[in-house]
Amino acid sequence: MSSRLRSIICTSIILVAIVMPSSAVAQAPGYADVTRPQPGEAIFGLITIEGSAAHPSFVYYEISFAYQPNPSDTWFPIMQPIQTPITDGRLGIWDTTGITDGNYQLRLIVWLENGKSLEAVVSDLRIRNTTPTETPAATKPAALLSPSPVIPADTPLPTQIPSSSNIGLSRVLRAFFIGGIVCLVGLLSLGGFIIVRRFLQFHWATLRMRHLHWRSEKGRGRKRRWRR
Repeated sequence: MSSRLRSIICTSIILVAIVMPSSAVAQAPGYADVTRPQPGEAIFGLITIEGSAAHPSFVYYEISFAYQPNPSDTWFPIMQPIQTPITDGRLGIWDTTGITDGNYQLRLIVWLENGKSLEAVVSDLRIRNTTPTETPAATKPAALLSPSPVIPADTPLPTQIPSSSNIGLSRVLRAFFIGGIVCLVGLLSLGGFIIVRRFLQFHWATLRMRHLHWRSEKGRGRKRRWRR
């Protein structure tokens, strides 16, 4: 009897050790989470569904919606299953324009390799595509306090800021002015160089002629001496 009881206890401990880790991982936060839209939010048009769908044993995730209440547990898929894990990002787009106004709930299911799933449900979503969104009840206005007199301070005179067009025009004119000065200096330098060069050429030619004339006169003087 005692051996049979021991075997039952050992078997129970082994089963608990196998089941508990998988259950703890499946319930870990952040694996299946919807952060937008929020429960009780009024929505219309195209809705961006944001949150997380990730797990070390991730296979794919799917998003669906249902009426609220949902006694028959009937869910309608919003899009095809997605095989890419998402962490704190966009899970999908929900087009509510073709859905009748009313109260709905949104469900995210993350499927794992072991066949188990993680689930997150956002309830009390109010689709209002044609129905006006409910406004909160008006609150009683608080008693108005008489404002204390304010002594006006000296307001500074506004400073005129030059427009960008005037700044650009002044820069263009300045560039043209500087370019004109540079061209004028270059032309004057070139003219001066030409004048100086011609003067030196003329002076050199004059000296050369004088040198040749002096040599010829010197040669004639020598010939006269020899004749004598």
